[in-house]
Amino acid sequence: MPIIKHHPILIVLILTTILSLAACQAATPTSTPTPTGGPLQPTSTPTPVPLGDAGNPILIGYVYTDPDTDTQAAIEALAEELDTRTGNSFGAVVYPTYEQLLSEMEAGRIHAAWLQPITFLHASTQGIAQTALLANHFGTYYYGTQFLVNIENGFTVYFDPTTNTSTADAATALQQLDGLRPCWAEEGSISGLIYPLGLLNQLNINLLPGAIVQSHTAVIRSLYIKGICDFGATFSYSGDPRTSSAVISDLPDVDQRVVIIWQSSPDIPNMNFSTIPTLNPTLRSNLISALTNLVKTDEGKALLTQATGNYDIQDLRVIDDSVYDALREVVRRSGIDLTEWLGR
Repeated sequence: MPIIKHHPILIVLILTTILSLAACQAATPTSTPTPTGGPLQPTSTPTPVPLGDAGNPILIGYVYTDPDTDTQAAIEALAEELDTRTGNSFGAVVYPTYEQLLSEMEAGRIHAAWLQPITFLHASTQGIAQTALLANHFGTYYYGTQFLVNIENGFTVYFDPTTNTSTADAATALQQLDGLRPCWAEEGSISGLIYPLGLLNQLNINLLPGAIVQSHTAVIRSLYIKGICDFGATFSYSGDPRTSSAVISDLPDVDQRVVIIWQSSPDIPNMNFSTIPTLNPTLRSNLISALTNLVKTDEGKALLTQATGNYDIQDLRVIDDSVYDALREVVRRSGIDLTEWLGR
């Protein structure tokens, strides 16, 4: 199924031409038609083509500024695979921005899309998207955040690395951060800024202005050398940036000097597959079944990963919107504008 692309300039030209022709026709005198005898014949109304039939495909939206040929081929191949597995007709539309994709979903012209957590929270709040499937990304469906410090600065540790669990609640463990300066990974990072900031706000813990150090590994390096910030936050459960080769190659003792003092629950869902709320339930069910069966094969995993921009997909799990409740509340406390971070 070919990728459908929008060309705004072409649309504007077409509209201009139509308006010009209309103006010319309005300026040309026309004769009044002479009525003819006999009764008027009824005109037939075309029957709309049902969604999912060949003339009206179910459209899945993607966002790429300039997809490479391999990604385009995977998007087309995925549509064809869904055709075969469901008996319905599928197509794909590529947009340059999430604003355009969500606008088309809101209008009902795009019926499904892969959405990252912040993007989904916004779409859900606006009634645009209803989640269907959650991706297993590098072996996990959810991840969290962890707070780290330099052990030489005298902090109390409320984390047991042998069991990978926190030994106290957030209020007890994080109160010691009151009045201190954080290192944040980057603006828009859920685990490296938005989630930890929202959690600290929820606990009424005051902070000095944070340092944006641009990456999770940079947070670790900043804490190691000291003097930049008092604590930092990075992702957890899906890995540990302290074990990155970019860190341990020249900081071999980093895990002894930079330690986790507390780790959150895995409250951040990975990328999901969502449909518009008005999608026919039977079509939605067929689509969900096709994707969950497809990902069971190695070829299916590879195809889904390639079509989503090399976002590693190991499995898919059926979920509902309630899995976002914990994240939704913490993000609200962070005070961020969701529309500023569409695509995250």
